[in-house]
Amino acid sequence: MQVLLKFKLNEHLYIRDPENTEVGKLIVESGIDLIYEIGFEQFTFKKLAQRIDSTETTIYRYFSSKHKLLTYILNW
Repeated sequence: MQVLLKFKLNEHLYIRDPENTEVGKLIVESGIDLIYEIGFEQFTFKKLAQRIDSTETTIYRYFSSKHKLLTYILNW
């Protein structure tokens, strides 16, 4: 996926800017896919970590909660 536009999002939505790393971009893109597939209520960082072959700790380095990730996605 190629990004044609870049928007400045509220820095309080994330701990580490996901747009600055490949892992961060993967978290956002895979988060979108997983939320679409299973719904927000069933979505967890554990399931997302399994999807991207990583750990929950890695995701928590970028977002403090699934609600912050969702807000980031909606404003992305």
